[in-house]
Amino acid sequence: MGKIRINELARELEVKPNRVLELLPEFGVTEKKTHSSSVEDEVADGLRRHFGRLPPEEAAPAGEPPAWTAAPAPAEAPAPAPEVAPP
Repeated sequence: MGKIRINELARELEVKPNRVLELLPEFGVTEKKTHSSSVEDEVADGLRRHFGRLPPEEAAPAGEPPAWTAAPAPAEAPAPAPEVAPP
């Protein structure tokens, strides 16, 4: 996994670094960041998609959810077996 500085990503996306900083919580980055901080490549790709710089088909490798997605919903419990009347 690589990282990219927020100011470099903002320059690439042609937006102000503050706009990138405002969007970070939507991608699961909750710690306080500055323009000179770095973000993981998965977050950077999410921001690129957000700004239309990365096609949706390149969203994530097959079988790998992006790092910022929510955990999958817990599986439902199996239905209880039907009661059988005694003979």
